[in-house]
Amino acid sequence: MIRIFTGSITFILVVLNGLQITITTIIIGLFRYIPYKPFQIFILKVNEFLADYFLYFNSRIQDLMHSPTYEVFGEENLKDNIWQFTTLNHLSWADIFLFCYFTNHKTTTPRIFMKSELWWLPITWAANIALAMPYVKRRSKEEIIKNPKLAETDRNATLNACKIFKLMPTNVCGFIEGTRIDQEKYAKSKSKFKNLMPPKIGGMGYTLGVMPYIEYLTDITLVYKSNKRSFWSFLCGDMNEASVTIKNYKIPENLRGKDYISDNSSREELRSFLELVWKNKDEIIEKEKKRYGIKSVF
Repeated sequence: MIRIFTGSITFILVVLNGLQITITTIIIGLFRYIPYKPFQIFILKVNEFLADYFLYFNSRIQDLMHSPTYEVFGEENLKDNIWQFTTLNHLSWADIFLFCYFTNHKTTTPRIFMKSELWWLPITWAANIALAMPYVKRRSKEEIIKNPKLAETDRNATLNACKIFKLMPTNVCGFIEGTRIDQEKYAKSKSKFKNLMPPKIGGMGYTLGVMPYIEYLTDITLVYKSNKRSFWSFLCGDMNEASVTIKNYKIPENLRGKDYISDNSSREELRSFLELVWKNKDEIIEKEKKRYGIKSVF
């Protein structure tokens, strides 16, 4: 009964916090469309401030309802006021809450390239209007082979959407594994890593292609002590013991501004870079598994 009460109250508090930030930032964000760059930067900074406090209150909700015993290693590697790409291993719907718990007010507000299919969700309206998070339509290799013009059309549309990111340091985030890991997906992936699926270069490659001014990769490794992974488990406080390890890598200049759709050589160079990052990440997870006395993280 106490568990259900905890989960229900946590959910209500998170929803109320989400509603207030959605309404507030959309109203303010509409002024971003006034075509005057200094004013656009001002509006973005106002909404970043509000978004940071939205994340701050989410963390305080976790403190209030779950009394978490999270641990962070490498917090000094978090960087602010730089262009960066941030990635984390994807174990649960709760990952973003844990990620933001430690990065809030320590890095610039996280931004993602949102799937165009999600345009109808109110939270994506707020992200797009208030924080200039662009909608993108990523094409499969098969679609591009049938119609090569699609790649250039999508790239130009994204370049246009990301013009505003040149005005101020930006933190683009994505899950390089591409999806939440589980036993079935891991087996199908034929991964050479013990705790991770192979890194997919699509999302990061697309970002580096349209935003070559991104200088750093911030890699965040999550490990939960509990084997529960549902969002309801998170709301109930079942996942309140976890570790976060943060590492920062300089992205080689030869990996920026490349066309990773058609340039196979560049794809392999980026894959090699990410596999080195993944090797370090896998070792971190192995160490944390032993410390927590658990056999698997998924």
